[in-house]
Amino acid sequence: MPRSASLLPPCSSSVNSRTILCFEERCLRFPCGDLIQALRVDSSDLMLLEYQDGRVLRFLRRGEFMMKLVKHSCSPILVAACTVGCVHLPLARDAPVFRVGCRSFLVAVPGLLYALRFPPTCPEQRMDIGASDSDPSFWIRARNKIRTALDSKLLQSGYFAGISPTAVGGQRSELLRVCRTSGTAQVVMKAVLAGILQSVHTDIHEMKPDTENPSRPADIPEAYPKISVFTNLMEALELAWAVSSGSSHLLREAAGCKPAMPKPSDFNTWSLNKSGIVCLVELLMHTGETPDTNSSNQPASEPKEGTEIDKEGGEDEEMNTEMIFPVMHRGD
Repeated sequence: MPRSASLLPPCSSSVNSRTILCFEERCLRFPCGDLIQALRVDSSDLMLLEYQDGRVLRFLRRGEFMMKLVKHSCSPILVAACTVGCVHLPLARDAPVFRVGCRSFLVAVPGLLYALRFPPTCPEQRMDIGASDSDPSFWIRARNKIRTALDSKLLQSGYFAGISPTAVGGQRSELLRVCRTSGTAQVVMKAVLAGILQSVHTDIHEMKPDTENPSRPADIPEAYPKISVFTNLMEALELAWAVSSGSSHLLREAAGCKPAMPKPSDFNTWSLNKSGIVCLVELLMHTGETPDTNSSNQPASEPKEGTEIDKEGGEDEEMNTEMIFPVMHRGD
């Protein structure tokens, strides 16, 4: 059974590894919080393993990897995300991360499964996949190995496995969900730093008692986000589209068995309450962002962002420029 892992590149004694990894913290102070750059890697590859077609590995972005942490100055909430180029991936205690190679990870956000690869600083592999991580079939096989454990972890945490049940009709595009996930992560972080997201918008869930270690401090202040902080916002937008487009009947058809109720966590966590979801959905709709289509930082020898890579490594269709959120302007 594969084990989940922390999303950190492996340590290495190689001289080259010291030049591409930077663990020095860099803190930027804002009126209502701090933005901390905890880790930087000069280059990484981000791909998407599709649920709709299990044979497809879709290249998303090659670029600098950064791990960012936002700390609210007036509450215990934290927001964590990693970026590859301009693409943001939210990180949460209940979002599974699997290490499938020494420098290769599978990162799950409900409705999406990302493949993340770091530079070759170490040749070892942690799982017997039977291929190099430069071979698209490596990732297909890795997904198959962890799929049972992945689905189980998501269901135990109270989430769905596979495609979002609210992603119906024109919302089923997984690339669209990648763009919305990235945009949502950015908006949540900026809302904390700007003071838009306040304590009244969040619920804090205290950690479960540790009966085996009663000496563990019970007043740990930090609260880590649940992945629902981000997925609830995306599902609210998907529901709004389904209703406004007359496709709400598709929601009833897509509704399968409900996931199990989440169990108490070993960490303090936080989530958005109803007023918080309304606040941030309104902010998302007013920002009306579109994906960054500038791929000038892509090496010409690499597939363009959104390119399909099948099991044999061939390239297929390119990503269409899609609007992440409905564009609305104040006063409309």
